Amino acid sequence: MIKYPCEDLTSNKRDIEYFTLENKPEKCPLCNSIQEPSFVSAYILETNRIEAIFKCNKRSCNHLFINLLSKNSISYYSYRVGLSYPMRPEKVQFNADITQTSPLFVDIYNQANAAESSGLNHIAGMGYRKSLEFLIKDYLIKHRGEDDQTIKAAFLGKCIKLYLSENIKQVAERASWLGNDETHYHRVWEDRDIQDLKKLINLTVYWISSEIQTEKYITEMDSRKK
Repeated sequence: MIKYPCEDLTSNKRDIEYFTLENKPEKCPLCNSIQEPSFVSAYILETNRIEAIFKCNKRSCNHLFINLLSKNSISYYSYRVGLSYPMRPEKVQFNADITQTSPLFVDIYNQANAAESSGLNHIAGMGYRKSLEFLIKDYLIKHRGEDDQTIKAAFLGKCIKLYLSENIKQVAERASWLGNDETHYHRVWEDRDIQDLKKLINLTVYWISSEIQTEKYITEMDSRKK
């Protein structure tokens, strides 16, 4: 088994110790590519705490990152990899119909996802709620032909109740209920959380995408029939 050098920063002499790794990180936390990153160096910061620096082997990334090693009980000098940072969550992808309809929805949703991945659940919930509003309003303006000034000025709940088809309305309305819980002092839906909000947003995305596709096929085929 390979022995890796480790500088002891807890010692005035800054001695070099050696340790073995049970495994290496399985991916780069910045580009999220699956690989075996290269070991660069490691440091003992306190008893049984080692932070190791690794380098991503993907040419388009090539960044350094830190991994918090934890002691393996099998051997005194054996460690296993733990949390890597800095971490950049993998971007959530949406189909072309959604990204073209509301680029800001995609951007805001992914910022909320990044906050959630960092453990900032209270901020993430507000972000997901905001992304829903951009999705609904952009859809109504771009695909339903509603007046942009009217839609921009209206509350989200009114937009959902007055302008959406039944399938979208049913899931979007419930997503807005949970989204409001993420922004208000008093929580109404105690048995629901941010994961339920995300599922309802994804269902809203599904029905909106289905309606855009339906409209597209009907328009294209009816024009050729004429």
